[in-house]
Amino acid sequence: MAKKRIVKSRARAAAGRSTGVSLRDNVVTSDNDNLSDALSDLVPDKYRGTDKYLDVVQWNIEWFGAQKSVAKDKRRLGLVIDTLEALNADLFIFQEIAGPTSDGRYPGALDVVAEELTNRGAGHYVVFYTQAGGEQRVAMMWDRDWLRAKGDVEELFKRGTHKFGTPPIDAFAGRTPLYGHFTARIPTEDAGSDDPYNGGPDKLEFQALGVHLKAMGDGFPQRKRSAEILSTWMIEEALPVGSDVMIMGDFNAPPSDAKSWAPFHALEATKEAAFSDINDESDFSYLWLRNQSSQFLSRIDLGVVSMSAVKRAEVLAEPILWKSIEDTLAQAGDLKAAAVRAVMREIKENLSDHLPCVSRFYFKKP
Repeated sequence: MAKKRIVKSRARAAAGRSTGVSLRDNVVTSDNDNLSDALSDLVPDKYRGTDKYLDVVQWNIEWFGAQKSVAKDKRRLGLVIDTLEALNADLFIFQEIAGPTSDGRYPGALDVVAEELTNRGAGHYVVFYTQAGGEQRVAMMWDRDWLRAKGDVEELFKRGTHKFGTPPIDAFAGRTPLYGHFTARIPTEDAGSDDPYNGGPDKLEFQALGVHLKAMGDGFPQRKRSAEILSTWMIEEALPVGSDVMIMGDFNAPPSDAKSWAPFHALEATKEAAFSDINDESDFSYLWLRNQSSQFLSRIDLGVVSMSAVKRAEVLAEPILWKSIEDTLAQAGDLKAAAVRAVMREIKENLSDHLPCVSRFYFKKP
């Protein structure tokens, strides 16, 4: 089999960009391409798809495909597709995605994205959504050229499985976690086998769980209960499987929220998983532009991973600072500089209020 595809250059991508991609009744037009052109260089070179690693990217795309985002999606659909093509991840874990309607009237918001990426030759992508969550679902999209699902990708807990308190509330706020168990294709020349997914005892096999936990201060009891449930699942069900484990997504509270994340710290103490060390709070992933003087950035897109995954990883849950932010920040020198805030506001209004985070794993242990 051939090596992993090389991502098309910006010129080739622009030349091949579709003008007929639709999202529900939204259509990407040449006017929308102007926005894509203006922000087309969002992804720094170091974060673009590579043959060296298996890339997992988590990203909250702020109400993508939702009814409230119809106008915004008309502007950003082409930009989202271009950005995902540049990232070229083997597995994407998304939050805030509108899923398909039960009556079949509308597809999921990512269906057209996967189709366009496949048409462009960026990969052979397929999408699965949680059944619960409405217009704020968790979804996974992966490249079947490089990942094979070992079983059905499915909701880990059905909606309402974990209710608590009086009156009872759902620990996951109706946004059920999405679970997948994957085997990665090992580059042929390294595998020593005709089976591209058979890398011998050192093959890359992993379990991924995408989450979107409850937000805001009043969501603390639900976040705390979610963390308890997820840590128990990791110990009792995931780790005994014997493959790498990663829980990734929008946790809606920073790593320093010790009360919420006490169960994850307990996993660190027993050296079963990593949390604090892989979520650097000096970075940011959420573009929260409250006002001109207060703090407006935070780190709430996080990861919890088994120690076996830590040993295999190059980076874990590292926020991808868009190139336009990097460049403007380098010139202005201050996160609160007017020029930096203006760029962040433009990205927030035209793309998402969250930055994606990337985790990179060696195909075989170094």
